[in-house]
Amino acid sequence: MLARQLPDPPTLIGPLTDFSRLPLPALRQRVACGFPSPSEDFFTEEDRLDLNQKLVANPAATFMAWADTGGSMVDFGIHDGDLLVIDRSVRPRNGHTVLVLWEGGFMVKKLEIRGGRIRLLASRGVAPIEVGEGVELDVWGVVRWSLTKHV
Repeated sequence: MLARQLPDPPTLIGPLTDFSRLPLPALRQRVACGFPSPSEDFFTEEDRLDLNQKLVANPAATFMAWADTGGSMVDFGIHDGDLLVIDRSVRPRNGHTVLVLWEGGFMVKKLEIRGGRIRLLASRGVAPIEVGEGVELDVWGVVRWSLTKHV
């Protein structure tokens, strides 16, 4: 029996070992999203944050993809054009957002496992996908982060 050849991960940016280190200033405290709180107006060397270290737990198993949601994942915090950080080393579990290869195409959905049944969930108004018995579902990885551009 021949093993099925899988395509390369979608929108693969490149090996994370090729990314350069770029520590950026980061506030030591969380910032208020309601009323402002006083904070220091300077940064020290200890206040630097490298996003590669923060976002990537396992570089050898991580790749990135751009979300093309059509609005189907906004209830789960993923918007059209978001940059997704996907880790293939994380074991998919109930409630994880996953990248799957389904009927020849890639898609990101929320994984629901109940009583041995698997469903792929999307935002309200989008019918869940019922994964029938005997249907092989290729989970390519778990979405660890989604980054939304605001400007």
